[in-house]
Amino acid sequence: MSTFDAISEPLAQRLADGLSRLGAVARQIDWQAAEAEGLTPTQADILRFVASRPAGVRLAAAAGHAGVRSATASDAVTALQRKALVRKQSDASDGRAILLKATRDGQALAARWPASYAPVVAGLDADDQEAMLHLVMEMIRHLHRRNLIAPQRSCVTCKYFRENVAPGSGEPHRCAFVDAPMADRHLRVDCPEHVAAA
Repeated sequence: MSTFDAISEPLAQRLADGLSRLGAVARQIDWQAAEAEGLTPTQADILRFVASRPAGVRLAAAAGHAGVRSATASDAVTALQRKALVRKQSDASDGRAILLKATRDGQALAARWPASYAPVVAGLDADDQEAMLHLVMEMIRHLHRRNLIAPQRSCVTCKYFRENVAPGSGEPHRCAFVDAPMADRHLRVDCPEHVAAA
């Protein structure tokens, strides 16, 4: 054991502290961007979530994604409707259900929204970004298994994802949906073709 092993906080705690600081920077960037558009952070988060799902989403899914209660999400959606950024429509598959869809203005705003973590990852070279993406996907997978994160449309939770079917190759994974090999750099956090694994 080295001197620093004895006097340092545990590695997991230092990593958690570092991630908390990065998260605070990203939240600040999000809040500033939301304020500039006349939105609250919750409204902005829900708008981006809805805009990324052109087929529409239910309120419960938007609330889960934003990590807020349904009542809070409902208030945010009402404000987004007043601003003509989101609209409600009946779900064709269930006439009693309502879907949220982004309007043209909502889609445009979501498309130009800055990626809050962009400054955080900008200083990393491509290899480090790929390694970081791999770790992020692993964290999402573990949080998903423990029901600590809203359902994600990520490769690692998809029925089409075949992990490490060609170990040692440059593209060890396979996507059965497009029938093509994948490297870690190809993994998607939010895939529109995602189908949850059983």
